[in-house]
Amino acid sequence: MTIDPKRRKQRFSDNFYNTTTYIGVVLSLIVLFSETILFWVDFFSPSKSDYIGILAYLILPPLLVIGFILIPLGAKWKRERISKGLEDKTRKAIHIDLSNPKHQNALMIFLFVTIAGMLVAAICSYKAFTYTESDRFCGVACHQIMNPEYVAHMHSSHAKIKCVECHIGSGAGWYVHYKMAGVRMLLKKIQGTYARPIPTPVTTLRPAKEICEECHWPGKTYNAIQIKRTYFADDPSKTPKWTIQLLMHIGGKSKDSSGIHAHMYNDNEVYYAADDEKRQKISWVKTVSKSGEEKIYMTKTSPYKDKAPAPSKIRKMDCMDCHNRPAHHFEAPEVLINRALEDDNISPTIPMIKAKAVEVLSKEYKSEGEAVEKIESIITSYYIKSQVKYYATHQQKIKEAIAVIITLYKNNFFPEMKARWDVYPYDIGHRISNGCFRCHDDEHQSKSGEIIPRACTTCHTITEQGSGDNIQKNANGLDFQHPFEDDGSWKTMNCSDCHNGGA
Repeated sequence: MTIDPKRRKQRFSDNFYNTTTYIGVVLSLIVLFSETILFWVDFFSPSKSDYIGILAYLILPPLLVIGFILIPLGAKWKRERISKGLEDKTRKAIHIDLSNPKHQNALMIFLFVTIAGMLVAAICSYKAFTYTESDRFCGVACHQIMNPEYVAHMHSSHAKIKCVECHIGSGAGWYVHYKMAGVRMLLKKIQGTYARPIPTPVTTLRPAKEICEECHWPGKTYNAIQIKRTYFADDPSKTPKWTIQLLMHIGGKSKDSSGIHAHMYNDNEVYYAADDEKRQKISWVKTVSKSGEEKIYMTKTSPYKDKAPAPSKIRKMDCMDCHNRPAHHFEAPEVLINRALEDDNISPTIPMIKAKAVEVLSKEYKSEGEAVEKIESIITSYYIKSQVKYYATHQQKIKEAIAVIITLYKNNFFPEMKARWDVYPYDIGHRISNGCFRCHDDEHQSKSGEIIPRACTTCHTITEQGSGDNIQKNANGLDFQHPFEDDGSWKTMNCSDCHNGGA
């Protein structure tokens, strides 16, 4: 019997010799080769690339699986074509004969490729999981969308806390929920239909008790903490800085119900209904005491005077209702410049530097590049034209101040995503946004005539305030004095009516 030389060279069954199987083999080999190179680069490179991670652990592994599937699938399709008479071959039953060299070769190659593929798949699955849990993936993979939140997070007090620890937490249900949300965001990114800016608050965020209290233990509290603030006038070179120190009555889970944290602890419960999506206007508040007594406070203009809000509109107050931007806070221009002047990153001896810095930071720009260019040109032009003598001898000091202002802009303003301080109100305090005054405004009143108080001493005691040599001190408390100018008008206004954080 004469054996066809071509048949002698065959190492596999006739069924594996088809276009689909060839494509599967070529695809698998290319992906395996690519993954080997990418693994080497990722493991041994001194610098990590987010795009290598996306390619190696998210994009290529599915292609490898597809390649593996195509190999037997092509053989199956060919067998079916032979059985239907579409190909001039004799259908052969599938059997394994280890005494047959062709079967031995096929089995060894199959086992080798399968083990190698399973190893690569296992490594990819683990790396894909850890990579998608990383801050770099959350902030950089969707660079333009999440860049503002990522940069703000890296400069926050929570920078060491991974994004997933707050946004996902433990439990398979929440993991699946947020991964599906991530897929939806990816589709919106591809389509270019994502919102600019990203809407807040995040209504699907897990309860604070399941997230914040993993680190912040309500059972361990302080009665008060000392806070110091420093403020500069528009021209800090002529007006001494103003300092204020106060004791902030934090309170918490203690025998009495005093302190700010009594809103959530001490067995007290507070509920509210917001009139707007951002929860900045609140006209209906309900408190439930330890004994179960309920009180409802409403403003005169509340839409709920005749009918209680729907259950879906009522929210139980928790940490996030005040600490609404604990890791993604975009600071206001006034705050940024006050701090830079206090730390001497910007010299307070430069005339009108605070006014000009706040002015350029408050402007809206189309892009970061435009902002950098205009910040430098506006400030330089001002000093050349309006501060001629000072500019002639202090050009370097002005250049250094401009560099600091540009850095502050890059860390807090993101024009491509329309993200800045006035888009995302910060509800801690009450100076730039209403914050506490959303409820503590002397306008929320119960049927019995009780009001939610607006007095300064409700939450803090001022122990020191003043400017230059005129510093008042009293451990028992001082009446608030408005910095620089005090005509008394602030007594009937909210701070944010004048102080919007910008120019």
